[in-house]
Amino acid sequence: MATQTQTKSESKLGGYIQEVVKESKKVNWPKRRELIANTALTLGASFAVSLFIFLSDQGISKLLSFIY
Repeated sequence: MATQTQTKSESKLGGYIQEVVKESKKVNWPKRRELIANTALTLGASFAVSLFIFLSDQGISKLLSFIY
């Protein structure tokens, strides 16, 4: 009994891996230059948003310390 269950689970796993490989071949992967450009854009946008939040926090903090 145990070998039948093990064989079924191995068969399901093998089928799953084969399907994953098939699907990954269908994906339109970005070219290296496009990947680098998108990564740089993401890092730049993240830095800009974090700088805005930091400066807003500092400004609100100074304003509140001036009021109170």
